[in-house]
Amino acid sequence: MLAAVAVCLAAPTANAQTTTPAPASPTPAWRQIFENAQTIYYLSAANAPPTGEAEVETLQQFKVPQVFGGDQIWSIVSHYRLDCGQDRIVTLDNAYYPHRMGEGSPIQSLNPNDTWHAPEPGTLGELIWNTACGK
Repeated sequence: MLAAVAVCLAAPTANAQTTTPAPASPTPAWRQIFENAQTIYYLSAANAPPTGEAEVETLQQFKVPQVFGGDQIWSIVSHYRLDCGQDRIVTLDNAYYPHRMGEGSPIQSLNPNDTWHAPEPGTLGELIWNTACGK
């Protein structure tokens, strides 16, 4: 009886339609810029022009999931605007993801209400600015 059911489920019907899955959204090419015991930081592979403005993305990948607002988070993707000629950076937004490497739908997106500022020495902002602007 089970074999007959399996054959019936596997047999195509006259009205069967095949569907092609939607293409996945493009994932940025990431390059690692920092790692410590808790986190790995990545920067989108595109470089900013040495004297102009550009937008870059960073990915903060947790080695152990974190909890934000009751949700388990494995990664955060942040968007920054850089001004390589003026030594300035501003955070545009942060998106919190339930999967590694910014995969899946974001659980939460936050606008940090940041303003243009010089990256402070020894901070992630300085590392992002120096790496993206080629300094």
